Amino acid sequence: MGASVTLVTPAVAVDPGQSVSVAVKVRNTGTVVDEFALDVLGDAASWATITPPSLNLFPGAEGDAQAVFAPPRAASTPSGLVPFGLRARSKEDPAGSAVEEGSVTVGVFADPHAELVPRTSRGSSSGSHDLAVDNRGNARLNAVVEATDADRQLKFDVNPPSVVVEPGMAGFAKVKVSPVSRFWRGQPKTRPFQLFVTPEGGLPITLDGTMLQESILPPWFLKALIALVALLVLLVLAWLFLLKPSIQSAASEAVASPLQSLKADINDVLASQGIPTLAPDGGGGGGGGAASSPPASEAPSSSGGGGGGASGAPGSPTPTPAGGGGVIIPGLGAPIDGTLNQKSPSTAFKGTAFLTDFVFSNPNGQEGAVVVLRNQTPLMRLRLENFRDYDLHFVTPIVIGANDTLNLSLACEVTTQPCDPAVLYSGYIRTP
Repeated sequence: MGASVTLVTPAVAVDPGQSVSVAVKVRNTGTVVDEFALDVLGDAASWATITPPSLNLFPGAEGDAQAVFAPPRAASTPSGLVPFGLRARSKEDPAGSAVEEGSVTVGVFADPHAELVPRTSRGSSSGSHDLAVDNRGNARLNAVVEATDADRQLKFDVNPPSVVVEPGMAGFAKVKVSPVSRFWRGQPKTRPFQLFVTPEGGLPITLDGTMLQESILPPWFLKALIALVALLVLLVLAWLFLLKPSIQSAASEAVASPLQSLKADINDVLASQGIPTLAPDGGGGGGGGAASSPPASEAPSSSGGGGGGASGAPGSPTPTPAGGGGVIIPGLGAPIDGTLNQKSPSTAFKGTAFLTDFVFSNPNGQEGAVVVLRNQTPLMRLRLENFRDYDLHFVTPIVIGANDTLNLSLACEVTTQPCDPAVLYSGYIRTP
């Protein structure tokens, strides 16, 4: 029992979207009446049909059928040789089924599509476009991309200049468009161009595009420039007539207040020592309820005896000799300065000393402590390892009375070298 299958034309060719028929002969080689179902095996089965799909045959009889192959025109349809098998299955004897092999050669078709996005670009120096190439054919697509404009007003940069696209896929390229010449001001200019996508062995696809060339300076630039100049003028006027007078007034008040406070502190110290105070205008006149002092132009008599003080014109700032040949600063006194160190740790003054500046010197970087005292009362305490040179300046001076002494306590922790830190002081002194 069984069947035999014969293909009249075992090898055929067909283009996608077309169809081709193959004659099939089936013989019943069994001893009973049998029904044979016909079908196609292989990759061609999805686009193959058999008419009729089954045959009823007596023993030894032969029947005819037609196998039709119709591959669709789509990128999923492979091109080239596609083998297949035609099977006749016996209903009475499944083991007696038969298969005959054949082949279908599927042709190649090309179906390229291209799109330019956006169609219109704009800019003063360049415009950018994207090119998409779709391969809807069933073979690899090789295409060259070129661009041109009729007026020769544009330059083109296509990257890449050619695309390779597999069936059912898409390829992309960047198209940069630049004007040959630019302009500063004016209305935008329309620059049309064409893009050609030429498949290998095919006709070119033409795409139209446009670049809208704009001026280098935007339309709002002149208005913005005028507004900026006007704003700058307003700012200058506001500074000259509003902010600058206010800042100068505030600065004057800020400076005057500390000066008045300093003058009040000095007058308090002078009054406590029984010394004529500063006048409100900063001169040497009396103040604060104290008895009036001699005019600022008169110098105090020398404490060293002999010789009266020289006098000058009223209000003259010329220094006047004071005890020991020194000078007198009107309203303050005679300048003084000195040094305290390990060899000279103490000093006394012939009058009331007003110390305004201290310079602590530690040239060799000694470690230890230095203390400045008025009599036995510490005024300042510093660690030697924290400085090499350290300046202190006082708005309110440190007062050392005529019966007081200025002392230095110095303790160096390293004894392998001399303890040489020192304290330099300066200020002014008033003698009785």
